[in-house]
Amino acid sequence: MKNYPIWKTFIVLTLVCLGIIFAIPSFVYKENSNNWFFENKVNLGLDLQGGSHILLEVQSDVLIKEEIENFIDNIRLIARDNQSKINDIIANENTLNIKFDDASKIEDIRTDFLQNYNNINVLINNNVLKIKITDNYIKEIQDSAIKQSLEIVRKRIDESGTKEPLIQRSGKNRILLQLPGIKDPERIKELLGKTAKLTFHMVDDENISSLKANLAPFGKMIVSDFYDPDVKYLVEKKSSVGGENLVDAKASFDPEEGHAVSFRFDTTGAQKFGKATSENIGKRFAVILDGVVITAPVIRSAITGGNGIISGNFNSQESSDLAVLLRAGALPAPLLIVEERSVGPGLGADSIQAGKIAAIIGMIIVSIFMILIYGVFGVIANISLIANIFIIISLLGTIGATLTLPGIAGIVLTIGMAVDANVLIFERIKEENHKKNKIFEIVKKGFDRAFSTILDANITTLIAALLLFVFGSGPIKGFSITLSLGVIASMFTALMLTNFLVYLYLTLTSKKEINL
Repeated sequence: MKNYPIWKTFIVLTLVCLGIIFAIPSFVYKENSNNWFFENKVNLGLDLQGGSHILLEVQSDVLIKEEIENFIDNIRLIARDNQSKINDIIANENTLNIKFDDASKIEDIRTDFLQNYNNINVLINNNVLKIKITDNYIKEIQDSAIKQSLEIVRKRIDESGTKEPLIQRSGKNRILLQLPGIKDPERIKELLGKTAKLTFHMVDDENISSLKANLAPFGKMIVSDFYDPDVKYLVEKKSSVGGENLVDAKASFDPEEGHAVSFRFDTTGAQKFGKATSENIGKRFAVILDGVVITAPVIRSAITGGNGIISGNFNSQESSDLAVLLRAGALPAPLLIVEERSVGPGLGADSIQAGKIAAIIGMIIVSIFMILIYGVFGVIANISLIANIFIIISLLGTIGATLTLPGIAGIVLTIGMAVDANVLIFERIKEENHKKNKIFEIVKKGFDRAFSTILDANITTLIAALLLFVFGSGPIKGFSITLSLGVIASMFTALMLTNFLVYLYLTLTSKKEINL
């Protein structure tokens, strides 16, 4: 076509072919295929393919209790440094009353304590030190817990292989999960139900009497064995190194121990781990996960490389899940499942079928209308319309977007927008046709006159879609993504593909005039 630039022809044909090719996986998807091409498909949302709806609650009360315990330990240390004896400790919900035998040093203890804490009310009444956690302090703890929990839950869900989950805060202390197409909800619940707080503590094998009496001295704690709760360990309360220093964890296999989890510390963790093992050769080192000992091996030599192995009676799945938990990090507080719903794929299948029917009926009616009004040019518009659908589907699959029920509505909406653009073009051509210019000049001026109108209309729609994406959530975002891609696709098909097809038709038929 001498009247149509070669570079435009190349761009149009290339993009249309790519659109058709990359839309194929969404129509012929093979679930168990290892071919990357067939994985490049449109992901269906919870409302279309079914899945799990889970509402989690962050148990921030546990953090308040832990904070109270930290206060007690801190006060004990400060009192010991000030050579003051504690007679009694009474802990209530958010209040701690500490009674001393000597009131003369309470003010010094109060001053030392307040150096480490803010938003804490500390009062003195004779020989009683009263510590009260303020509402602001509690709010800080809750906000921090929910933010950390959101991030860690997101990491755990991503590690599990779930595609396009919805993870968002709901209310003051809840997290909403929507997991489309999930096949093993029990495993997900197990992953979310574990705090995964990993710490390493030295075992005290000398103080047998305290262990038998089930009374932990100051600075020590008694912990049960994971596999046999009757077995107890007396360990140092202060951990030698914690899971916050882990940078990697993965499932492995030890010929002697079986399935295990290998881990690697950061520089700080490696130094702490190396120091602890080098100073305690011949002693036992307890690995504590969520308050229970999973293994307590004897330190044979110093471990200075920052690498280690956690062994136990794991199977393959358990070691993989533990590695996922450790990589994602420990939850600041336990999560409680307060609501759980399963959405069956049947409802989604009905929605997809209804969407297909709506789209097909809409396209048939629109196609008939365009042919009746514009004849051959209507056929060209219909071809562009079909190409528009393929391009939208290919874009959705390529970027890994999730198609929801509102997203189907967005696709149907773009069908109307694509037709509207073609109508504007043909009407401008019809107006130019009355001026009796050369045929290709008429087409060119018609497209040029329609360009600004189509561009303005689509850009305003695109801006609205982007605002929906920024400020919306869940299905609203799905609708905005589909609408945005539909706007881009409709602009391309109307301004370039339709233009190419019109020039091609006029060139092949050697038309001297346009009948519109």
